Amino acid sequence: MTKPATIHENLPIIEVTDAEVLDHLLADPAVADAIVLRLAPTVAVIDPAKVETLTERLLKLGHLPSVKGAS
Repeated sequence: MTKPATIHENLPIIEVTDAEVLDHLLADPAVADAIVLRLAPTVAVIDPAKVETLTERLLKLGHLPSVKGAS
C-alpha cells in the first residue's frame, strides 16, 4: 500500500528572487537558525517561531519582504 501524501498547513516558507540572498541569510549568525530546510536555491522552510526575527533582519539588510498570511 502506498503511503498517502502529507500536507503541512501553516508552514512558513521564504522565497527569494536571488539564491545569494538565501546564501547570505544562512551565513548570518543572527538568523541562520531560523532557516530549517532549504528546499531549492531560492526557497526554504522557516521556523514558525522565528518568522518575525527573519522579517526584521531582512528589513535591516535593506530588503522589503512581502509577508503573506493564511486566510
